Amino acid sequence: MEIEELNLTEILTALQDFMTQDGAISPEQRDFYKAFRTELNSHEGEFLIDDVERLLVATRGQVDSISDEDFSKMGQAILTRYSNKNADAINERIRQLAAAEAAKRAAAEAARKEEEARLAEEEARLAEEERLAEEERLAEEARLAEEERLAEEERLAEEARLAEEERLAEEARLAEEARLAEEARLAEEARLAEEARLAEQARIEAELAAGEAEKQAYWDAQEEPASEEKVVPDLPTQAVPLEAETPPSPLSKMLLIGGLLTGLGAAAYFFVL
Repeated sequence: MEIEELNLTEILTALQDFMTQDGAISPEQRDFYKAFRTELNSHEGEFLIDDVERLLVATRGQVDSISDEDFSKMGQAILTRYSNKNADAINERIRQLAAAEAAKRAAAEAARKEEEARLAEEEARLAEEERLAEEERLAEEARLAEEERLAEEERLAEEARLAEEERLAEEARLAEEARLAEEARLAEEARLAEEARLAEQARIEAELAAGEAEKQAYWDAQEEPASEEKVVPDLPTQAVPLEAETPPSPLSKMLLIGGLLTGLGAAAYFFVL
């Protein structure tokens, strides 16, 4: 519904109704009415509410005797006539403005909610990105820790391997040293055994030589002097049994037994070798 503007008659009638409501018009009001009607007559086109207010102010400048109270009431009377004429339109306008305001508020509320949703979504997105970044950071820390753990295990394994190799090398060195020591011991034992064998052999040979020398000395001692003639008796017709011969002296028995023992000892030594 469109707003209808007041015409000249409606404006002047509204002003007359106000001035005559007490039954009489004051001189100041009459002067104002005449001057205001002149202003209205000089206006071209429709009387918009803004035009009416402008003409009222211009008239007040011409009639300064009118009181502020009367001037305000005259303007209010014209505005009331304007409002009454356009009550439906004004109400519709008010309704439209209210609807527009409600729509504006609804749009603002929707925009606010949309902004809140956007902010919530943005916060959720940032929180998710932060969570993913934190997970990635923790995963990276775990990966680095695992790499460090594996490197440490590898280092320890390498140290253990080197220690084992060193231990085995040390053991090999000590087997080797023990082997060389054993070989040296065996060589020393062989040398000592050889020296003992040679010493024993020399002893036996010395004993044999001593025995031979003793036997030779014995037989040399049994020979008769060269000046004496040796009488060789004739052999008897029948041989005398060996048992009947003169038994050897005790000294000769001891020499014979010693020689036999020396020979048996030498033979046994050589068999042992």
